[in-house]
Amino acid sequence: MMFGLPIATTITIIPLIGILFIALTKERNILGIKSVSLWTTSFAFFFSLIVAGAFDFSKKIYTEELPFFNKSPIAYRVGIDEFSALFVPIICAICCCCILWIMKHKTNKIFYMSLLLFESLAIGAFYAWDMILMFLLIEATSIPLYIMMSQQKDKSTDAALHFFVYSILSAILILIAFITIYLEAHTTNIKEIQEIGINNKGVFWLLAAGIGIKMPIFPFYNWLPIAHVKSKTVCSVLLASIVLKFSVLLIVRFMQPLFMGVFQEYIHIVLFVILLSIAFATFQLTLQDDLKSLFAYFSIIHMNSAFFILLAEMKSSGFTFAMMCHSILLAILFFISHIVEKVYNSRSIRAIKIMTTAPKVIQICAFFAFYFIISAPFSGGFVTEILTFQALSNLSILGTFVFIAFSLIAVTFSIYVYNQLFPFWKKCDCSSFALDPYKKIALVLLMLASFILGIFPKVIF
Repeated sequence: MMFGLPIATTITIIPLIGILFIALTKERNILGIKSVSLWTTSFAFFFSLIVAGAFDFSKKIYTEELPFFNKSPIAYRVGIDEFSALFVPIICAICCCCILWIMKHKTNKIFYMSLLLFESLAIGAFYAWDMILMFLLIEATSIPLYIMMSQQKDKSTDAALHFFVYSILSAILILIAFITIYLEAHTTNIKEIQEIGINNKGVFWLLAAGIGIKMPIFPFYNWLPIAHVKSKTVCSVLLASIVLKFSVLLIVRFMQPLFMGVFQEYIHIVLFVILLSIAFATFQLTLQDDLKSLFAYFSIIHMNSAFFILLAEMKSSGFTFAMMCHSILLAILFFISHIVEKVYNSRSIRAIKIMTTAPKVIQICAFFAFYFIISAPFSGGFVTEILTFQALSNLSILGTFVFIAFSLIAVTFSIYVYNQLFPFWKKCDCSSFALDPYKKIALVLLMLASFILGIFPKVIF
């Protein structure tokens, strides 16, 4: 308990308290708005770390259960398990870094309120243990994210539209699956559904399609690069680091405990679809000229490859680790793309190539970004890569060689891109650009997190 409330509920409503204070703050008091936003996310992060440190990972703890209406099967059920205990701090940290990133920007209070609302809904979704409550919270995050995307004057409408249309399509498929589950299990309590079990392959394929759009997998992945390229940097970070993890949440809550047997029955089809997704994403990766688009396709490759770990392990520890690394890494990459664009007024690899000088801070940031993207030693991506190879070798030797081939292509192209942007002979201009202190803090925190996960992976396992 905290402040007389269950801890999960307390952490969920902290960002809402921030929204209330911002709503009462005058528009011209932008410093007060930014300070409230930063302190709110910082408090949520601090309390989520306390939960992660104190949580007993050998069991699930339910903190509260209240019916919404008399005799209603839908209830306010929130709980903390090993997955939410680890992922909620990631959500809070990413949101905190996003606020740090825009501290020097001219952003209205609607944007900050939308960001805090997004954080609250995302935290609530990971703590929710009622099927309908989880569904509503996940889909509700689309609203503040859509508002944030729409704040940008140029090209934002197309990005928001792509994101919203695919979100609706995914939501319809998942909702039909959830209704079918309720009709069979006669409960919306996720723990009871897991204990009862669902023997319905139709539900499996509905969930697989809905989750596949959110991940995304072939042939549904085209919306993601479009949404990234035409969105604000902060929206891209939230989309890659948090929104894509809702698919992971659904996999861990439903697909893994209910349909792991079906996965094994159709293992060759599943492997083929994932490898096909990686193959197409790798092919598209090598055709990109926009840095954001390049990182978006890398995100698709990383998300799909990490799925092998879950299929081989039959448990979620390695998969959770891989997804945590993905959240941190993609935040770093999209922040770096913003810096590059600000310095060169372009994200085009061909356009940047013709520049004769490169600010030292850009070279340093880009070095670490590409160090992480090629999964070099001591990074979280390196451990994820090893886990993926190990997991895939237990499933299919042929699949392992195919995956290694595509991984080598992606790494080779990433090194080629880095060399195109920053060849070793390029002059270095140390004075033409400097990061503001808030951006430095955000980047350093994320980079340290990636190194900590890479050096001490057993902390998560």
